[in-house]
Order: sequence, then structure tokens, then C-alpha cells
Amino acid sequence: MHPFRTPLLLITLLLGGCASPAHQQLGAALDGLEGELNRLEEELAAMNGLHYQKAIDAPLSLRRYLNAPRPTAEGLIPIRSQLQDGPLLHYDYRLPVGMTSLPLDNPCLRYEFELRHLGRLGKLALHWQDAQGQQSSLIRQDECPFSPKGPGLL
Repeated sequence: MHPFRTPLLLITLLLGGCASPAHQQLGAALDGLEGELNRLEEELAAMNGLHYQKAIDAPLSLRRYLNAPRPTAEGLIPIRSQLQDGPLLHYDYRLPVGMTSLPLDNPCLRYEFELRHLGRLGKLALHWQDAQGQQSSLIRQDECPFSPKGPGLL
């Protein structure tokens, strides 16, 4: 460790612990605003009201979900997920032995969380390898008749 690094780290820790009450209040206010923003994003997603094009503008809940995806009903987890501008979300699956195809019955409900959080311009591209070779499917959010009152279809 560099000789100046230890004292500098110690001073930083001491100054961080001595934050003025005004700075602590500012931090609490920012935390409250972040929570309110998350709540509003979730309400907009539930009402199918999200509208954005840049991946960086994706709701925080979607970005967190992509960091730790949940398995499908069949236990499939994407081996790769990538969110791009558009917004366009790519999922790549590796099918287990014995599964001949990716289940695509009612994709709007299967991928409701992702599609609602991609917004009205969103697309979900699914890619998988099966006995016939490389397969893919594109699901457009605007083709899904989501209920504006919350989860589910019309």
C-alpha cells in the first residue's frame, strides 16, 4: 500500500463521519426522492405508461431485475441479457437436454414484467438453440394488450 494512502483513507473516513446535520438532511431528502421516483416508475409501468428510448432511462427496477433475473416457470434463466437503446432487451437461453423449444405460449404474460418496464416502445428479443438450430422471436410491447389498471391483459 502506498505510504500516503493509509492516512488519506483515515482522513476520508473521519470526515465522512463528521457530516453536518444539513448534509445528513440532504442525504435523507435525496433518499426520499429516489424512493418516490421508484414508486412513480412502478405506477407508470403498471398503467403501461412508460415511454423512453434510451437504455440509460430504463426504470431502476428493470435494471436491478436484469442483474439478478428470475427463472421462468420451466426453470430457464437467460445466459445473457442485454438492454439496448430503443429500448430493446435481448435474452439468450440455453435449453436443457430434453427441451425441444423455448415455450412461447402467451409471451405477453410470460414476460409481462420486462415488457411493461420496457415501455410502449419496448421490444424483447428471445434467442435460443434447439434441435433445429438457432431460433429467435421478437415480442413488441405495443402488441400486448396490457390492462391499464395493473397486472394482466385486457
